[in-house]
Amino acid sequence: MTFSTADMLAEIEHIVSFGIRRPGYEEGLKTEQYLLERFNEIGLNDTRLEPVPVNYWRPSTTLMAIGESAVEISCCAVPYTGWTEDAGASTRGVFVGEGSATEFDMVDVAGKLVVADMQFGDFNATHLKAGSHFIHDPGDTIPDGTLHCANWLIPNFSAYYEAWKRGAAGFIGLLGAMPIDGCELYVPYDGFLKKTPAAWVGREHATVVRSAAANGELLHYTNTGEGRVVDSHNVVGILPGRTDEYILITCHHDAPYASAVEDASGLSALLALAKGFAQSSEPLERGLIFLASSGHFHGGIGCREFVARHRGDLLEKIVTAIGVEHIAEEVQGGGSQYTKTGQAETRALFVDKTPELLRVLEEEVQHVNLSRTLGVDAYLFGPEPPCDSAPFFTAGIPTVCHISGPLYLFDPHDTIDMVRQEDLPKVTELFYRVIRRIDTIPAADLAKGTTRHRDDSPAAPPPWFLPPETFLGN
Repeated sequence: MTFSTADMLAEIEHIVSFGIRRPGYEEGLKTEQYLLERFNEIGLNDTRLEPVPVNYWRPSTTLMAIGESAVEISCCAVPYTGWTEDAGASTRGVFVGEGSATEFDMVDVAGKLVVADMQFGDFNATHLKAGSHFIHDPGDTIPDGTLHCANWLIPNFSAYYEAWKRGAAGFIGLLGAMPIDGCELYVPYDGFLKKTPAAWVGREHATVVRSAAANGELLHYTNTGEGRVVDSHNVVGILPGRTDEYILITCHHDAPYASAVEDASGLSALLALAKGFAQSSEPLERGLIFLASSGHFHGGIGCREFVARHRGDLLEKIVTAIGVEHIAEEVQGGGSQYTKTGQAETRALFVDKTPELLRVLEEEVQHVNLSRTLGVDAYLFGPEPPCDSAPFFTAGIPTVCHISGPLYLFDPHDTIDMVRQEDLPKVTELFYRVIRRIDTIPAADLAKGTTRHRDDSPAAPPPWFLPPETFLGN
């Protein structure tokens, strides 16, 4: 089977054209309808939209200024945080360093605008390699040590909750560790509506805001918008097989911006696979379920809802799940723009200790020569892997997920030129071949080695999606 780069790019361009696809946004609902139409055009059966309730959160005005003269500072609302009054708030700033409890104990933050330096985690290749079942890196291009910062992971975001607990009027997180200038960072994306208004300030303004807060200067902050519960939707289509067993292929359709890599790239592979198998003259034994999930940017709720909705019926017939995310170019930071290195972003295939699935994956990665690929233990980072298809892992289903974590995923720089074009057909061919090979492997053999089992209780939330009460202590 040959997959067309041009056709896949055209799908990406169309999806990107809808605009910002955050959970519940009109642009996201249009994307759902488009995917449903594409499923029908391809010839899938039982196509449908399954409701996924989400917290719609949409800022309208976010402003910040310093001092009596009100010098404006660029800022961006922190996802799912609260609103000020329409007129905003004017109050003294207070600087709390990196926001430890000890630093908070040294100052009175009640009624003030708290300012803190935010930290980022590291994307560490040494850790990934140590937790890998196999590595395909023929050019030996994956270095040891830190690849780049993990700007989707903010270990000290607990400072926000500390400010909330202590009655602060608002919170400003300084992104001095960002690899480029700018404040538009769509993190965290846990989906929990929070009380205290908050904004990000980019590294180019971090020094002046930090100094103003440390000196107790007057700070002005306005953040208005709308928050309510709406229905987004999982988009489902089925290609029947000769048996009542299924292989599921999934990718999320929501995104922080008009994002191309996150995850129009994965959707292009999902649609290409659906079309490829629908048009094939060699039908599979097992049916295929295609799931374009909602609410990845709402704590991964879409796949969780699918698992909960279909537990006891359809879920029990799924013998393997495949997730496809982020077919990406590697970049470096600097100044106001990212610079492409010319290489693929290092990617993980998260997979459990399942010998049959691992064997097939490794052989097919080598066959298509998908470079800079690590077959990483699914539970290397905690109770579930850091990918949208994690609920299938924890439901005891043998699962693999392709994902990478480039620097630009959560800001507006995720444009179509950041898609690794030459890897679009490679990733798609990889999973086409994998599906063909596992189609005839008995379900019991595929399941050997799974860490979790189908009758286990649902897994606890991972540390990156913990609810506010975890941090507020009530």
